[in-house]
Amino acid sequence: MIQISMIDANDFVETVTLEGEPYKLHFSWNDFAQQWTVDVRNMQNEDIVRGIAVVPNYPLFLQQKRATGLPRGELLAIVVDASKADNQTIGRKSFVDGLYSLVYVPEVEINAIRDAS
Repeated sequence: MIQISMIDANDFVETVTLEGEPYKLHFSWNDFAQQWTVDVRNMQNEDIVRGIAVVPNYPLFLQQKRATGLPRGELLAIVVDASKADNQTIGRKSFVDGLYSLVYVPEVEINAIRDAS
């Protein structure tokens, strides 16, 4: 599992290596909707998928699996401190305040979990 760093900004791009390939994750906070979204881009800044709503405890790439070039693992926003976090809402500062963590689970780890069950 790989933790994706989040910064205290409304709009930013984080470069990450997923499944051995570099990607750009573009995060945007929508103040009206009170929601984070993420776009996945290749290193040529070409969109692979756009506007994925960042919701808690749900595989964010699940509905995007047909997108060519998308990493084969899964991106998740997980609750870190359930005693302080609303398990249904990710706020503007929820990541930097340590209530949630954004993680990528590589395909090999997903397959190991499936094989173990």
